[in-house]
Amino acid sequence: MRTISVITAVHNGGHQFLGDVYESLREQKLPDDWQWQWCVQEDGTSGIPANSLPDDPRITLGTGLPARIAVTRTHALARATGELIRTLDADDMLLPGALERDIETLERVPWCVSACVDLHEDGSTAPGPYDPPGGPVEPGRFYREVMEGRLSVQAVTFAAHRRLVLALGGWQALSGAETVALLLAAEAVAPGEFIAEPSVLYRKHPNQTTASDHYWEPTEAATRIEALLQRASALRELGWAWH
Repeated sequence: MRTISVITAVHNGGHQFLGDVYESLREQKLPDDWQWQWCVQEDGTSGIPANSLPDDPRITLGTGLPARIAVTRTHALARATGELIRTLDADDMLLPGALERDIETLERVPWCVSACVDLHEDGSTAPGPYDPPGGPVEPGRFYREVMEGRLSVQAVTFAAHRRLVLALGGWQALSGAETVALLLAAEAVAPGEFIAEPSVLYRKHPNQTTASDHYWEPTEAATRIEALLQRASALRELGWAWH
């Protein structure tokens, strides 16, 4: 069986939706010769988030010193056995067919991102307002968008070949925007595609990291963006490319 490894970082107190995440994974229909693996890593050592998960051999659990989500995801990556990697937040849910579409797309290109649907606290949903057209991504598109202070996709939908993610060093060690950093790094060295059909219910709630005013402190936020842009620029300038 071929495997797609789903990477989820979680912290004690942010695990209340893990049951929903698992159900969305369990309901995924994959090609006959494929299976999923769920690599769940706690940002901390309480072990409490693990209690929200069922006894399923497809789930691998880990804990570690608190270091924020980028480091946590990269630690989970070390346990991933799949040839493909998919990011999934601990408060989001995969929509039907999400992994199957990732697998199909990654037969053609090294990485992809997809549309998502916002899920509000009242249960209402809304599509992403700035989705690009489906199909191949114009080289440098997302880099230019970040330079302009916008991004037309949710980078948390990122999926890629595991070897590419490893070669790029996993998720850049930032205090946030680590999925954007990985997306721009992949874009710098390899072609990708955007899947227009939504893959995720992106849960909007007041306890999510990006809802915090402190997360958007101007100096901190600007430093994150500058660091990820510098890495993507360096990769382009060095001429390294995925083969």
